[in-house]
Amino acid sequence: MTRLNSLSGEFSNPATEAAFQADRLDESRRNARALFVAATVLDILFLLSDWRFAGTDRFTIVIAARSLVIFTAISSFVALSGVRTFPALVRLCALWQFLTTIGAAILVESRSDIAIFVLVLLPLVFYLVVPTSFRGSAGGGLLCGIALLAGYMAPALHSPTLPGMVIAMLILHSGMWIVVTRSNRIQRKAWMSAREAEVSRAALAHSRDTLERMFMAVPLPLLVTRADGSVERMNQAAADAFSGENGASLENIDQAYLDLGDRDALVGQIQQHRAVDNFECLLRRGDGMVRDTLISSRPIQVDGEACLMSCVVDITERKEAEQRLARLAMTDSLTGLANRAHFIATVAQATHATCEDAGKLAVLFIDLDEFKRVNDTIGHDAGDALLCEIAARLRLAVRPGDLVARMGGDEFAILLTRLRGEVDLAPIISRINAQFHKPITHAGRQIDSRVSIGVALFPDHGRDATALVKHADIALYHAKNNGRGRTSMFGPRLLEAWETESRMLDRARQLLATPHPRPWYQPKADLQTGRIVGFEALFRCPLPDGAVLMPGDIAAAFEHPELGRAITDRMLTGVIEDCRNWIRAGIAVGHVALNITGADVNDEHFADRLCQRLAQAGVPPSMIELEVTESVFLGRHADRTARTLQRLSDAGLSIALDDFGTGYASLSHLKQFPIDVIKIDRGFVRDLETDPEDAAIVRTLLNLAYSLGITTVAEGVENERQSAYLRAGGCQIGQGYHFGKAMPADQAIALLARADSGEKTG
Repeated sequence: MTRLNSLSGEFSNPATEAAFQADRLDESRRNARALFVAATVLDILFLLSDWRFAGTDRFTIVIAARSLVIFTAISSFVALSGVRTFPALVRLCALWQFLTTIGAAILVESRSDIAIFVLVLLPLVFYLVVPTSFRGSAGGGLLCGIALLAGYMAPALHSPTLPGMVIAMLILHSGMWIVVTRSNRIQRKAWMSAREAEVSRAALAHSRDTLERMFMAVPLPLLVTRADGSVERMNQAAADAFSGENGASLENIDQAYLDLGDRDALVGQIQQHRAVDNFECLLRRGDGMVRDTLISSRPIQVDGEACLMSCVVDITERKEAEQRLARLAMTDSLTGLANRAHFIATVAQATHATCEDAGKLAVLFIDLDEFKRVNDTIGHDAGDALLCEIAARLRLAVRPGDLVARMGGDEFAILLTRLRGEVDLAPIISRINAQFHKPITHAGRQIDSRVSIGVALFPDHGRDATALVKHADIALYHAKNNGRGRTSMFGPRLLEAWETESRMLDRARQLLATPHPRPWYQPKADLQTGRIVGFEALFRCPLPDGAVLMPGDIAAAFEHPELGRAITDRMLTGVIEDCRNWIRAGIAVGHVALNITGADVNDEHFADRLCQRLAQAGVPPSMIELEVTESVFLGRHADRTARTLQRLSDAGLSIALDDFGTGYASLSHLKQFPIDVIKIDRGFVRDLETDPEDAAIVRTLLNLAYSLGITTVAEGVENERQSAYLRAGGCQIGQGYHFGKAMPADQAIALLARADSGEKTG
């Protein structure tokens, strides 16, 4: 707050005082004008009374003095019209006071009764009436008092009343100073209060104006409603949203609610919680459109009446976007089918519902055979087209209400509900297979579309979604492993086989992460001379506890597309390292044979990598013999297999056909593929002494190989009688316990050393 001078009552800050005086300039000028008029009138009246001095020696002096006072008042009144500032007014008033004081001082020398009146009154006028500053009031009043007192006492300077007159004048002037100071303080406090009130009113008016503009400018609809729903106020956004087509404004909020129960619920929540946020309901706009909205409301008082202030947010587009995202989250973007998450959720719901009505349902997992080949040979656009066509055909094959989903990649799933049992399942599977017997054409090229199907029934094969999906997947895996293009129903044996295979694969992964798996070597002997002519490298894994893990313990891993390659790579690494060491040591081991898988020969880069590794190690290709089973010749990759084997054969490696006579290979394969060796399966060798049929098969195979110029190796030779029979039949090489079991590399070298010393094997 601005401080006031304790002596004068004026503002201590000159700028504030100047502002105060400037603000009161018009009023001060009016007061000065009234003062000058009153002074003129009164002095003219006094002039008339002054004629009593006519004929005396004072008449001329009194008339002259009175005329001076009148002239001064009239001149000041005239000059007042040119005053534009408070300092100018102060100067004009000071001049009027000075000249009036001189005239009055001359007049009071008469010491008349009226002189006493003027002696007291004129200083009071200077103090109380003259619109000037404190210095002007106090200074003018004091000087006026002194001058009048001097004029009054001049004729009788030694009057005994002089001290009393001086004391009286001092008391008068002291009181006037106090009065002026107090008046100044009151005036300035009033002025400050008025100014602050004006500022407050302006601020309030500005605030109200700002709030009004803000209220109207808020882009969200804002409505103030009474308890009965009538609208007290609304902003422009609300008017735009809820006004009718003809410009009719919304009179009651009930007109906007699609369901009045929503408004009752909103009011009830406000009464309970005093505030409501994100209350979702449907509102009808002025144009009749129904929109999803979120309402936030607060109770307020408007002119003492309880009302509600509500903000309305239109979330229609947001909800539509959420629904679109939800659909996208549950839909496969390529085929438009349900995705995995949608399928699993639906199966869970269906199993719960089916439990209640004691019905059955089925989950079918469908895998497109050889889909990777389509992508690799024709292109991914063809693969996408094939997936979309598969999706369309699956939709045609199922019944209305059944769910078709794409689980990912080339895997699809179907949920069949309302089944009485397998009797209802058979025709649906027949329709599915029939759909895939029709050719699919893309860019003028036909695409094979065989599928494998795994089936699990509820509740026979699982009582929840997780179990059903898992068991249908196991059934699909079984169908694919048994020739593809077929349907497999889940059963306990499949689960047991799957779990056994899973354990094998897990164990193989753990073993391949260690250095333990190594090739062990089983000798192969010339049946005519008995000398060792080579070895077959067999997978063995010595464990830290002294046990040795055999291939049968992880049999499934050898057929696994990834683990089979990893095992082959580990075996090749060990064999090449051992062969390099033997060559450097000058040890002649003949050849080393090892098995490779179908995944290896289907890899177009396998031959080049193997030849490169042999060259880097300094191992001649003729030292390596690769054994393949008849299964690698079957399927759609026969051309690729032929190229790989021919590339290996051209590089100098021997190709042996393992387990010949037990599979599905035909004689044409011996002509089509570069086969150098056939190995007679141990199943025929074991009973050839007692089983005439086995003996006949062995003789036939030996004669066939002799006719084609192919070397023969008999597996599973366990005694001299078998060896002699095979030798008599023309078999060149024997392999089995009769010649030695598989052994580590150092023992194999020791066996060679004993043979070189003249000790005949077998």
